[in-house]
Amino acid sequence: MNQNRQVYLLCIVFGVLAVLLSTCVGAFTGGVVGYWTARRATLSATEPNLQDRPQKWRKPSLPERSQPSPAYPRSYGPPTTGALVTDVVESSPAEKAGIRPGDSILAVDGVRVDQAHPLNAIIHNLDPGDRVELTLWSSDRERRVTVRLASHPDDHSVAYLGVYFQMMPGG
Repeated sequence: MNQNRQVYLLCIVFGVLAVLLSTCVGAFTGGVVGYWTARRATLSATEPNLQDRPQKWRKPSLPERSQPSPAYPRSYGPPTTGALVTDVVESSPAEKAGIRPGDSILAVDGVRVDQAHPLNAIIHNLDPGDRVELTLWSSDRERRVTVRLASHPDDHSVAYLGVYFQMMPGG
């Protein structure tokens, strides 16, 4: 009878330990999954298409290259389409090219930046190391700069310009 009690007690102790261990492992796993889910959601909110970037051999086609955008005369004011640069990352390709907050990116290699072709989608269809010509509206005039894209800090296979921007609604 005493031996049966020891077996029952041993089963109860092992059962409690198993429940505690599985709870700890589940909590740890849930925390890790929650962290990575939030991280991916944040990346996709700030840089859409980063996780869904097509493989190099299946890149979606860009729109046909348009003629260089006409200069915007000072009397007409700034453009209403493009990507308004709100911040430039320090030591980024954009900073090295002289892009500043307040500049508007109108086109990338002749592809007009607008709601149908947002800046991040155009850049993500390029490769790190590519040289691109950006058409900017800066200081009440249009100017062009050449930029060599870098690798994105979070995914080295993705091209990176290094700007925060807001798409302008017009067009």
